[in-house]
Amino acid sequence: MFYPEDRKETLNYLRSFGLEEGLGGHAQAIIVPHGAWSYSGTLVAEAFFSAMGRSPSIKRVVLLGPIHDKREKGLFLSNSHSFNTPLGSILVDKKITEELEVRSRFFEINDVPHLGEHSIEVLLPFVKYCFPNALIVPILMGQPKAQYIYDLAQALKTVIMPILNETLIVVSCNLSNDTDQATAKLLAEEALNLFSQRNSSGLATAVLDGRLNACGGALAAALFESGLLDKTSTCSVADNMVSAVSAENNTVFYSELSYV
Repeated sequence: MFYPEDRKETLNYLRSFGLEEGLGGHAQAIIVPHGAWSYSGTLVAEAFFSAMGRSPSIKRVVLLGPIHDKREKGLFLSNSHSFNTPLGSILVDKKITEELEVRSRFFEINDVPHLGEHSIEVLLPFVKYCFPNALIVPILMGQPKAQYIYDLAQALKTVIMPILNETLIVVSCNLSNDTDQATAKLLAEEALNLFSQRNSSGLATAVLDGRLNACGGALAAALFESGLLDKTSTCSVADNMVSAVSAENNTVFYSELSYV
């Protein structure tokens, strides 16, 4: 539904974004949207390109995505051996998955929430194309809660900090959605401002009290709270946001950020 199923079409699509092997920046983490490629693919490509210069050293990509089913609660790791893409399978880093599970009482190794969720799935071909030898650590968060944010932050700090130099962290997040386009844009701009400041407490509060509806904002808050980005020197923001109208007639805003 979000990108081509055919291998050749997927390759052509990704190549059209200008992703070239041996080029790119050295971002340690990126925040990217999870919309259809026709709307937000260029933004995703820009973010992944900002990290492609690290490709030879990247052993794993940690993918943090929200669950759209509001009934789900908790943090979900994957029990799968691999995830399929049109470009081939990507192996799951079972060792890191197991280490994360024991670090939080809210983590559960359960593939059921992953089966119907697109927030991580839509990004997997980019991972396979840009970092073909990397493993993945897929993590989904159910409906945001303060304890989920805190526990995820502490788990990331403990498990990922020692291996940060060989890890890329990807947060899947759409900035806003609202039936009124002007309101959606204001919400998106506020979310971007908090992302740029790496303001974990402000972002978490705004998401939890409903002032912001960034889909994946709680995961960004957890990343900032973890301290993994404390030594990053710059944060680049896309020059423009893009928007699309959803099936529910909401305007959704997308952008991307990278932390170097």
